[in-house]
Amino acid sequence: MSVPEISPERPAPSTALAVHQARMLQTGVLAREEAGPQEDDEIDLKEIFRALLKHKWMIGGITLLALAAAAVYTLRITPQYRSTTLIQIDRAAQKVVGFNTEVELDQGAAADQLQLRTQIELLKSRSLALRVIDEMGLYKPANPVDAAAAVQEQAAQAAEEAASAAGADAEPQEPSFLERLGNNFNQLFTPASQNEEKLSRNDTVNAFFGAVTIEPLRNSRLVEVQVLNKDPELAARIANQIGQTFIAMNLERKLESSVYARQFLEDQIQQTKAKLEESERVINQYAKTNEILNLGDKTSATTQNYVDFSAALARAEQDRIKAEAQYNEVRQRPESAPAVLSNLAIQAYKEERAKLEAAYAKNLATFKPGFPAMLEAKAQIEELQKRIDAEVETILFSIKGQFDAARAQEDLLRKRVAASRNEVLVVQDRSVDMNLLQRELDTNRQVYDSLLQRLKEVSVTGGLTTNNISVVDEAEASLFPFKPRPAINLGLGLLIGLFAGVLAALLREQMDDSIKHSDEVEKLFALPLLGWIPMTKKVKGAVSESVALQAHTDPRSGFAEAYRSMRTALQFSTTEGAPKRFMVTSCGKAEGKSTTAIALAINFAQLGQQVLLIDADMRKASVHKALGLPNERGLSNLLTGDMGTDGLILRTAVPNLMVLPAGPTPPDPVELLMGPKLGLLLEKAQSLGFAQVIIDGPPLLGIADAVVLGNQIQHIVFAVKAASTKRSSIKDGLRRLRNAGLAPMGVVLTHARNEHTNDYAYEGYYGYGDVAGATAAANKAGRPNTVPGQLGPAQGSPVS
Repeated sequence: MSVPEISPERPAPSTALAVHQARMLQTGVLAREEAGPQEDDEIDLKEIFRALLKHKWMIGGITLLALAAAAVYTLRITPQYRSTTLIQIDRAAQKVVGFNTEVELDQGAAADQLQLRTQIELLKSRSLALRVIDEMGLYKPANPVDAAAAVQEQAAQAAEEAASAAGADAEPQEPSFLERLGNNFNQLFTPASQNEEKLSRNDTVNAFFGAVTIEPLRNSRLVEVQVLNKDPELAARIANQIGQTFIAMNLERKLESSVYARQFLEDQIQQTKAKLEESERVINQYAKTNEILNLGDKTSATTQNYVDFSAALARAEQDRIKAEAQYNEVRQRPESAPAVLSNLAIQAYKEERAKLEAAYAKNLATFKPGFPAMLEAKAQIEELQKRIDAEVETILFSIKGQFDAARAQEDLLRKRVAASRNEVLVVQDRSVDMNLLQRELDTNRQVYDSLLQRLKEVSVTGGLTTNNISVVDEAEASLFPFKPRPAINLGLGLLIGLFAGVLAALLREQMDDSIKHSDEVEKLFALPLLGWIPMTKKVKGAVSESVALQAHTDPRSGFAEAYRSMRTALQFSTTEGAPKRFMVTSCGKAEGKSTTAIALAINFAQLGQQVLLIDADMRKASVHKALGLPNERGLSNLLTGDMGTDGLILRTAVPNLMVLPAGPTPPDPVELLMGPKLGLLLEKAQSLGFAQVIIDGPPLLGIADAVVLGNQIQHIVFAVKAASTKRSSIKDGLRRLRNAGLAPMGVVLTHARNEHTNDYAYEGYYGYGDVAGATAAANKAGRPNTVPGQLGPAQGSPVS
């Protein structure tokens, strides 16, 4: 098969830069590309998981580094042992004697917590720390200053005093602003005292406070005294000494308060006793002078007479009122008065009268009232009535006598009460000062009694040593160091490392603008994903062999199967099947476009049809290197017409695959591609029986070669390197194509790994089978592959 020379006079079928409206992107796609990717406010956990899986080695490295730092930090710390003394602080000491009869009221939880907090702060006091330091000999004084240094210091001090005395008469100079700032700064970090002993003692106290921790136990009255020290025995002794010293100081404070209270009470008792004696003498003298007789209980004889007469008057009034009521009742209702009704004579008279009246009424039915028997009966009834009236008069006279006697007694008592009242008023006027003196006397007596009783209580309780503080558990020397804690430090290092690694991975992923997943292709750029090509390394032992040839040498590999899937996708890309000619391009170099072009050419050749692979990247040709072909002549020679075209198309090791290399690099590849010869070549190739023409095009960005070439090819496959090609670069490349009226058929994602897709079993599945094993064994042994149709030594020979 020979390629005829293309005549420059033959008219080109179309201009090189003609814009084909039929291939322009749809309006919706244009709008989506212009608008860019829409942000999603929702958190995509799958994306986060992909990012973490992608940077798992970086996360692991940072975690190991943090663990190593934690281990180094742990090992460089001097081991510290901790000893703990458990102290119980009760509300108050138990009473041995109960002199105080007052009821102790519960002041509530707030007062209880205040008292407990006070004791805890006393445990943290500087006085307790100094006493423990002195008792245990923890303070090591600095070396004393030698005599020579002391003499020099005294001489310098004397010279300074002399200089100050000489300059006393001079006018003091105001320090400058900078000097004042410097002096103030030095004063902030310079101790007020330069006494070495005081400074070293203060350092010892600070170190003591740093090693001791007072920790109250929650919901209890127990307090832990924890001591850290590199010597376990010393730590235990310090903890125990703190508890004992705290108890001793508490007892001392109570004893001191008892001694002071006893001395104070004795002084007050002496003063109160003198006042009490003076008050008694004054009140006795006043009562004698004013003739006031005091019967005790603050009551005088005159007052007692008035009280007695008042009581008698009240009883007389009650008797008079009672007698008057009886008299009025008998006088108004003689027949029904109780005194009348209870009289036995009147009752007998009334019974006899009733019998006579009954007989008279009975005889009245037989005799007339004038009948002598009837008149005699009536006279008897009237006699009985006179007797009843006489008895009533006698009762009334008796009751009236009682009433008159009660009223007379009442009048006499009333006069006597009035006289006694006047006497009481006179005595009260005289007793005003007496009462004042009496109150003062009573007050002094009460104070004296209280002080005397309190003195006796203090004298008894002063010798008692009851204490509300006790040691529950004494400290013991620890067997193992408390600090450092390897497990905690390593755990924190692990957590910090994981957090830092995850944060670094997410930040790196956020700042990475490349395509990181196959789903982003269609989502962001509205282009179909034609193929997902796994990351593939060269076979060991085949250093010069291109990765693209694995589609031929290892047809069962995941790499070969991925391109077969892409070939199938191209076959369904149009209604007529796969495009007869198409170009593979990318944004920049090293993105897999040449490998994709070669692998697709091999896959189409494996279908049994003649395939022509054209290396149109004349600036940086790579197809001849991948296939091991010469590049002395090629497409550049054909387009320039410098030499004949015979023998430009070379055979390859792949059956049915021919290659047209790029040839020498021309001065201006764009001018050559814009000429008509390329179009004539494509049409002639189809007439020569090449069912498929695949062009390895130049990259899009930076040069115009791919745009010019795309206008003549029309079908474009866009190669994108996973996790490398930037989204902005892809948008710029698609914009250049769109401005030229071109639309890629789709995108192939090269150099992809498992985290770039959802199908994790893809590569593993297609590595299964005997053919793959046999092929791998043959490659490992270095034997030539025996795939039918391999040309072997005929590789690189021109097509005749």
